[in-house]
Amino acid sequence: ATAALLAAPRASRAAKISSVEARKQIRDGYLAIDKLLQDFPEITEREGGDGVRRVLGTVGTTSPVYRIEAAFRSLTEETEEPPDYLDGLEELMRYLQDADAQAYSANFITFSSAKGTPEQYFARSKQAVSRAKEEWSALLKMLGVEL
Repeated sequence: ATAALLAAPRASRAAKISSVEARKQIRDGYLAIDKLLQDFPEITEREGGDGVRRVLGTVGTTSPVYRIEAAFRSLTEETEEPPDYLDGLEELMRYLQDADAQAYSANFITFSSAKGTPEQYFARSKQAVSRAKEEWSALLKMLGVEL
């Protein structure tokens, strides 16, 4: 119930995107996350944490994951159970934020007094992306979006 109340202001801002555009962005974003998981070692080897963050939409604006929350929120009323949908969306966003934070930290851990290696941070980032993909899949089902 709280999530629905908090969603109202965001949903009005997100209403500028059409349902068709939002569904396309959500589908394309899911496929981008899936490809990220498949290519994770190559991306981190070539681009480091910023490569992961680029797909997550936090570096640059070209990824379909960029502003994905707005796309999801714009479709809230099209679901049978908006509170469950919004709860799932909040989980998805937490996983994406965690993946981003871990990838960002991997960029700087070798120069930090904190303990760990870039590989450990990349592993945690990949795990968060994997969890995000699972949550995203559940949201796709709620929306009736087919891949």
